[in-house]
Amino acid sequence: MSLIPSAPFADSLFRMRSIWGTLGCLWIAFSIQAMPTSLFAQALAPSAVPSTSTPPQADEETIVPTFETQKLARTYILDVPAPRGQITDRNGEPLAQNRLSYNLAINFPTPLDFSDAQALSFAREKIDRTARLIGRKLKISDEAILRHYHNRGIMPMEIAQNLSQLEYEQIKNDPPPGVIVRPIYVRVYPNGKVAGQIIGYTGKTGRNPDGIVDNHETLWPETEGREGLEQTFNEMLTGKHGEYKLTFDKDGRKTSEKLITPPDPGY
Repeated sequence: MSLIPSAPFADSLFRMRSIWGTLGCLWIAFSIQAMPTSLFAQALAPSAVPSTSTPPQADEETIVPTFETQKLARTYILDVPAPRGQITDRNGEPLAQNRLSYNLAINFPTPLDFSDAQALSFAREKIDRTARLIGRKLKISDEAILRHYHNRGIMPMEIAQNLSQLEYEQIKNDPPPGVIVRPIYVRVYPNGKVAGQIIGYTGKTGRNPDGIVDNHETLWPETEGREGLEQTFNEMLTGKHGEYKLTFDKDGRKTSEKLITPPDPGY
């Protein structure tokens, strides 16, 4: 999609006499930058925690609640934020785009029957091993670990965000058991602050949730436009959520997980 201003386009952004003159001279195009479904599967599907008691994972299971099963048997449908659309100039050069980055997270085994001491021991062992591998200090309180375990232990718990390339190389091929590498998108502006008042910027809609898991909550916080074109065309740039399904049996053990609807990237 292109927006063609009525004012003539100047030869160069740097020759404009005022920043507002830029608005009349930019051709803005929004283009799709899609994340492959395989990357979403990698981001969402936890690495298995070795356990001799865990049965083979079924493709999908529908739980019919009864008096005996309704406490732990459940199905969640969670929203997957879409990659934000790209903003380009008239020549197709990006003014705002996404860069692939990586976070690290712990997967607690299901069913969630650890005592507090066991949950802390499990998490601390993963955190310490990960910190040594990537060479970064990871400061996570016992309170944060237990709050996550009790409220949303079925979901991965992030322990490191936005890995550097060196950190990623150190861990990508051999993460500790129970630790997963999750690809994410980070918003970047190739030209730095040039025309920043026109292009605008983005921010997260909130912090990572730590309360009880609700159906159709987002798997991670979305980004939203705060100023300029990022804000004006936020609805188009945001795209449409996908859906991810998690199913648990009567014992609270995860029986299936799958991406049922891929997200539609912004444009």
